[in-house]
This record gives sequence, structure tokens and C-alpha cells, in this order.
Amino acid sequence: MIGAGRDVRGGVSSVVNGYYEAGLDQKCELTYLATMEDGSKLKKLWVAALARIRFEKLIREVDILHVHMSSDNSFYRKAVFIRRAYRAHKKIIIHMHGSTFDLFYKERCNKRQKKEVREIFRMADRVIALSDDWKAFLAKFICPAKKIRVIYNGVPVPETGKKEYGNRRILFLGILGQRKGTYDLIRALQGVCRTYPDVHVYFGGDGEREQAKRLCRELGISAHVTFTGWVRGRKKEKLLRGCSMYVLPTYHEGMPMSILEAMSYGMAVISTYVGGIPHMITDGENGLLCQAGDEAGLREALMRLLASKEERRRLGCNAGRTVRDVFDVRKMVNKVTELYGEVMAETGGKA
Repeated sequence: MIGAGRDVRGGVSSVVNGYYEAGLDQKCELTYLATMEDGSKLKKLWVAALARIRFEKLIREVDILHVHMSSDNSFYRKAVFIRRAYRAHKKIIIHMHGSTFDLFYKERCNKRQKKEVREIFRMADRVIALSDDWKAFLAKFICPAKKIRVIYNGVPVPETGKKEYGNRRILFLGILGQRKGTYDLIRALQGVCRTYPDVHVYFGGDGEREQAKRLCRELGISAHVTFTGWVRGRKKEKLLRGCSMYVLPTYHEGMPMSILEAMSYGMAVISTYVGGIPHMITDGENGLLCQAGDEAGLREALMRLLASKEERRRLGCNAGRTVRDVFDVRKMVNKVTELYGEVMAETGGKA
């Protein structure tokens, strides 16, 4: 299995770490090879070079190459490994994570690059899509539908204990910037804070932090926000337990791990109708959804939850139940191991 390092900030590392926590490495002989780590450009080049060297040994020993792939640089990095595995007649599974892979293919690839994308996916025995919507996109533009299997992201189910819904603390996790809807949330807060002066938002993430802080100062809401920087481990768990609401007004997504984590902790979630999110949240049942970029709709959803402790409790409890019933990572690990068996049962080498 190859992908971003397990300490890299982002969804892929969360998925992989969840697989390990759920025991995928106990169900098969699993070796994980990091092809990218956070750090300087020099460090990234060094990690990539070492991965290529190590891969030359591993490729002789493995039966299946399971590739966690996003868009842009991630695609081109992984394409090298996929070509090598294809020449070695290995089984190949591409696990497509990129929240903007559609924009990458349709807008950022020229005719030659689009052909390369299709060729790389042709080499795969199976392609994992995170939702039916992503399956439809891949089937329309990139590879045959018969190759594609939908496997949702999953998260470990925590022992949450009793959740406190009486506070008006809101959590946002992710890279700060336009794509995640950071500025929409900040602008929506201006009116909200006047109505509910006890509301407080914790922005857990890096990215355009100074720009976000500046907008908060301009709107006069700095006292209602805290920028924590990127959070993980106990600090992240404390925020997930301590806040009653999670808001991610994002514009492009695959199936965001942060929403699943928030739901698993029984938080009332507000997000948007993009990517795989509508497969996780049914508006009004286990969370609230609005259109991406709809600041008025976002403000209305915030006001609805801030006005009612019982509504926060109802949606949060339903969200936790959804994760336990559908998105428990142990269920996803079972589906991945079944897919491994399906691929290995097929006979015949690579063309």
C-alpha cells in the first residue's frame, strides 16, 4: 500500500491510520510505503527518491499494489509506481481520494495529460471511489464502471460517554481558505455573534490563517474566534468532545474525514451539498446542509442550531448513530479485504 506518510496532514493519512487501528494489517500481510511527507521541497524529493528505491525491492514480494491517489502532484507521483507494478504483472487498486480530481482532469489537464490519466486508470484492476457520485464521474470520463467499487471512508467509533450540548462552541477543522469555506463561515458569524454573544468558533487548521484573522478583525468578531493551528491527538480529541457543533461549508470534497470524526463524537454538523457529503448527512435528520457559497443559508443553519440545545442534541445523536451503523472503519476494512480477495481470485496476467 502506498500513499502520503501516516503523519501527513490530510484525509489520506487519517484513512490509512484508521485501517491500521481497525486491524487491516492483521487480516493481510500489509506493508505501507510513504511516497510523500510534510516538509520542505528538498525533504519531499528525498522521501520520493527513497520510496522509489524501496519499492524496487517490495514489488518483487507483493501481490497487490493499493495506491491512495489524489489529484495534481499526487497523481503524477503515483503514476510512476503504477507503471512499474503494471510491468511487473502485479494486481493494482487505485483508491481515488482527490476532492478536486474532477477539476484536475477537466480543467487542469491538457489533451495529452487527460490521455495519460485514462491510461494509468486502465492499468488498474479495480478503482475505489468514495461515493456513487465519484463513481459516476470516473465511469463517464476515465475508466469503465465495471472496474469501480464504492467504499466509503470510515472512522473508529470512540467511547464518547455523555455529550454536552449546552454550549455554543463550534469547531472547524481543515486547511483554512476559500475551498473549505473558511471565509463564508467568518462572514456568516458577524450577524450570529450579535444575537448569541457566547458563541465561539475554534479554527483548527493551517493554510491562510493570517488572511482569516484579518477578516475577523475587519468584521469585529475576533473575540469570538480562536485559531489553534493544525490539531491532532489529544488536543483534537479535546475539541471534538468539548464543542457541540461542527461546521465545514466546503466547496469541493471527496468524503471528508473531519465530518465523519465530528459525527462519531455526536456533534451537530453543518456542511454543504458537495462530493460524498450528502451520502453522510441527510439534511434535517443527522445534520444540516446548504449550498456551497450560500452565506445566507449557512447563517440560517447556524442560527437554527444555536437557538436550540435540543436540536443540537437530536442531530448529534443521530449523527453518532449513522457512523456506528454505516461508517465504522471496521466495516470498511472488511470491504477492502473482500476486494483484495476478489482481485486475487482473477486469473491472467497484465497485457
